[in-house]
Amino acid sequence: MSPLTDPPFVGPSTGWTEEMEATARRPRPPAPPPRRRWRVALRVSAWGIGAVLVLAVIGTLLFIHRGDAEGSARVANREVELMLERGETIDWRAPVMARHWWHYFRVTHGVLVATTRRLLYVGVPPANVLPREPEPQLLEESSFLYDRPIDIWRGRVFLGNLNGIVIRAPGQMRTFGVASSERVRLDSVLALMGRRQKEIRDRDEDERQKALATAQAVRRPVYHHVQRGEALELIARQYSVTVEELQAWNNLLTPRIKVGQNLLVKPRT
Repeated sequence: MSPLTDPPFVGPSTGWTEEMEATARRPRPPAPPPRRRWRVALRVSAWGIGAVLVLAVIGTLLFIHRGDAEGSARVANREVELMLERGETIDWRAPVMARHWWHYFRVTHGVLVATTRRLLYVGVPPANVLPREPEPQLLEESSFLYDRPIDIWRGRVFLGNLNGIVIRAPGQMRTFGVASSERVRLDSVLALMGRRQKEIRDRDEDERQKALATAQAVRRPVYHHVQRGEALELIARQYSVTVEELQAWNNLLTPRIKVGQNLLVKPRT
């Protein structure tokens, strides 16, 4: 074969070519001095820290909003009064706080109220930081009826930042935090709720026992004490049965009865 067509030399075992040999012999560019590398790293770190600080400031301005606790309580209490039904009264109330994942650092102040029939919650979300056109005040409302199962969990809520409770009922769950100075009022609300629930359970049990007693009374046999001048036909008409039924129930061979005799007029069912 001619030199123009001969393949490049390849070692028998390593696969090393002449082109690779030439590339390996070329001089490499000098590495940057250590000080320059440190300057580049510091510059990149400074820009990164600055960006994080800017984002933190923007997040603080847009999302962190503790709200107006006193003003929100006034609005919430007025709304609670409008939610009361006929004959329903308020036993106790406590100020609470709520947060949501979509604006976690913006506190929603409200009140949790124990009435004679249910737990009521009304919350007032914080105002928007960015100005908008005037619009009606949006409120959060929840109702937990005493005659339905209500589960209360107590502990640290909102990533462990506050003491509070989690209320679970069929179809809904709410988490509320409470300031340390208001824990006694929240405990009073929950205690009154428990008392009302017990009253409802006791009332339901009384009604169940009465219904059971009525059902048992209906099933009991009924006897009639024969008075002077009464006839079997008259007694049968009084209890809406036939003479034949009275004779069969009392083993009477004839319609004749005696004064003082106890007649079975309604057998046990």
